[in-house]
Amino acid sequence: VEGMEEMLDAHGGEEKSVEGMEEVYLGGWMAVRALFTGCYPALGHLLQNHYSARFSAHQGACSAILSPRLLRHHHTATQPQQKRISEIFGRPDVPASKLVAQLVQKLPGVPKDHEDVGVSMEELEKFAGWMFETHGERLNKLSPRKFESGRELFEVLAFPLEEILR
Repeated sequence: VEGMEEMLDAHGGEEKSVEGMEEVYLGGWMAVRALFTGCYPALGHLLQNHYSARFSAHQGACSAILSPRLLRHHHTATQPQQKRISEIFGRPDVPASKLVAQLVQKLPGVPKDHEDVGVSMEELEKFAGWMFETHGERLNKLSPRKFESGRELFEVLAFPLEEILR
């Protein structure tokens, strides 16, 4: 993660820097692989696959848009894992959801929120209801903190990034 932040800073966030994009991609891949140890990537992956298919959004965009919100929702149930993420960022007292959201904000050319991929709150609410109705049992098997309803899932997915970034 530190290397990824350094790469972004070194290339000044220029969207046209091919070298910067390649380094960010490699750093992102390494970070994603690191998160597969002890957290809940399967839940994120399931939601992101369906979000991607429903809204024709790139998988990377889905990760950028949904990961901070999912981390926030699961904070109490995954404190040890999230503390580790914060420590890797070198900021152990800052929530992992905020650190991931801050990192996403630096990524050049990556959509950062639902409106960036053309998803309205109405569409997101329908999606969350459908996800819970169709895949609620599976979502809850993968989730360290269970979802009680499609409405709750919507509230998690729609949580304002501005609140996470505060």
